[in-house]
Amino acid sequence: MQHQPWPHVSRRALITGTLSALALTATGCTAKQPVGPSPTPSASPSATPPRVLRLASAADPLGFDPALVGDTDSFRITRQVYETLISIDTSTGGPVAGLAESWTESEDGLRYTFTLREGVQFHDGEPLTAKAVVANFERWQKMNAEQRAGSVQGFDDVFHVSAKLPSLPSAKDIEADFGKSEDLTEAEKAQLQQRLDQLKSIESAFKHDLFTGSGDKKSASYFESVKATGDREVTLTLRRRLPSLIEALTLPGMAIASPKALKSTGTKALSAVPVGTGPYRLSSFSEGVVSLELNKDYWNTARVGANPQHPERVEVVSIPSPHNRLNALLAEEVDGFDMVSVDVLRTLVRQAKVVVQRDPFSVLYLGMNHKHKWLGKPAFRHAIAHALNKGQLAEKLFISGTKQAHTILPPTLSIPDPDEVLGHDEAKAKELLSELKYDGEPIEFAYPLRVARTSLPLPERTFAYIAEDLAKVGIVIKPRPIAWSDDYLGTVRSEKFTGLHLLGFSGGYRSPDDFISSILAQKKYEFGYTSALLDAQILLARSLPQGEERTTAYQQIVNTLNQDLPLIPLVYPISALAFNPSVSYYPSSPVLNEVFVDTQVQVAAPSNG
Repeated sequence: MQHQPWPHVSRRALITGTLSALALTATGCTAKQPVGPSPTPSASPSATPPRVLRLASAADPLGFDPALVGDTDSFRITRQVYETLISIDTSTGGPVAGLAESWTESEDGLRYTFTLREGVQFHDGEPLTAKAVVANFERWQKMNAEQRAGSVQGFDDVFHVSAKLPSLPSAKDIEADFGKSEDLTEAEKAQLQQRLDQLKSIESAFKHDLFTGSGDKKSASYFESVKATGDREVTLTLRRRLPSLIEALTLPGMAIASPKALKSTGTKALSAVPVGTGPYRLSSFSEGVVSLELNKDYWNTARVGANPQHPERVEVVSIPSPHNRLNALLAEEVDGFDMVSVDVLRTLVRQAKVVVQRDPFSVLYLGMNHKHKWLGKPAFRHAIAHALNKGQLAEKLFISGTKQAHTILPPTLSIPDPDEVLGHDEAKAKELLSELKYDGEPIEFAYPLRVARTSLPLPERTFAYIAEDLAKVGIVIKPRPIAWSDDYLGTVRSEKFTGLHLLGFSGGYRSPDDFISSILAQKKYEFGYTSALLDAQILLARSLPQGEERTTAYQQIVNTLNQDLPLIPLVYPISALAFNPSVSYYPSSPVLNEVFVDTQVQVAAPSNG
């Protein structure tokens, strides 16, 4: 059965600047990624300086091994050095041939066969073979719990190899969670009945063998095996149908590394010396600057040749402050920078710079740990939800077009909002707090410092805005600023932290499961929250093909999260980059699949001195 691509995913860009820059950007639409041989572009004359792209990011990469990291700044680099079996069409956002030139799917959806490209070699000269691909899968399988916890958008996130089958609650368990029936409101009675109905439908599905194959019968891992069934043929077998598999294989954490490097450098060495098949090689990384050089032996000569203005060298420098990134651009110390914040946007427009927006495909949320004395009370969490003015937050601290969020799923995924949306209502928040007899006990609120994320460009100001909303209804918070580089993520996901925190997620492919499974992967620690019913709902929804049944399944998950409220979705942020006229086109991507070889840069005139 041949794979069918996704529906079209639009990309829009807000362009401001000179007329010439506008024309260049408007006409610079990225064509579908070319494949196959073509003449290698002739070398530039020695007198002509190399084309260089100098880009400012908000933070240093945490490492260069895509299987062990999960931050945007690391993936920005690894996407240049490594490639995946399946690539992303830069025009539609759908999956296209990558290192695998084709693939087939069995009728039962449990077996995929990939045919690899000929003539592809890794940066160390090793050829791409089926055995090389298998070596990567074997390495991912052997990663320990600590390594898997650090990985985001990789093997464990795709195949859920660490997951166990949930033990379903009984009807009495669910009724006990709601309390005495005579004390329930009509709305709570309706929610209880909805939960009982959901449990009944899930119990029926769980009576069957959900997973096949030789794995542990209590395991919820989708992965069965991977084998080299030819020199260039790889066969991947699943234990349960996974309709989004091909899209998931585009994730940066599924990049294929050199088998020689895997064997000779040790588990962590790839973080310092990455070896892939991509269009760039890592030249150096020191003092906050990553240097990349064009891979002269890159297999996809058609892609390189289609863009004569591709950068031959790239320098990515980390500048945490948005104002410092702006100043570096204005001083022409960099050609562009990522994470444009709303407070520098006006200056960019006034200075006639080019601003390129990404389509919104991320979510910012407020996490609430259920183990906390007050946050463990549903009514208190509801009070917080009613206290927050998400509309004003989106309008004041994010780029125009950012919308308030009612679920963790962006609108482009077409999953309806929950049945009951907890909107801004200060009076209702105060009423709930009064009924709970909240005594003003301070609640710790963690937020990151010296960083900007796609979902959180201004963390300090976002914290201040939310803290002000909470203060208006009488909730007292205790600020806990933590530098991103001081393991902010690890802190808010530890058992020791039980307060409020800000975090977000940027989607890697077009599937609700990418958002739901990734955000909830550490829910026991990040939110102090467990739910066997929710786990079962997610497991069953994951195997459904696109259609009405799948939409309904994810809407039920959204409703469960809205009732349990481990987190409050805040906004769907729009992120943007800014450039000087030296960059006439940049391949912005909602899923951040931005490969520099598709960028168009101008060559500076040679000096007469």
